[in-house]
Amino acid sequence: MSVVIAIVMVTYVWLPSRLIGMKTTYSKADKLKAAAVGGAIGGVVCFPPYALGRAGILMLGSHALFIPGIFVLALGLTLESGATGAVKAVKMSAKLVAGRKLDT
Repeated sequence: MSVVIAIVMVTYVWLPSRLIGMKTTYSKADKLKAAAVGGAIGGVVCFPPYALGRAGILMLGSHALFIPGIFVLALGLTLESGATGAVKAVKMSAKLVAGRKLDT
């Protein structure tokens, strides 16, 4: 599950930006730094719902915690999809705005 979430988070930004033919004029070092910061922000935002979902999966193994585990898992999955969508939107808008001069 962790590998799939990592692949999904990478392709949410990389694939759409390539499909629209976006090209940047930044150096490779700047791109690497931006990717590291974006990945760190994405990880911080997505980790709590992911951990909640994993706790729900662990709770499913216990007979006494099975019913609460279903609710915790459902809540974790719902929050994870919302967090992943939010990270996608923030990263995509940051990539589209980057490199443009702001009129002040």
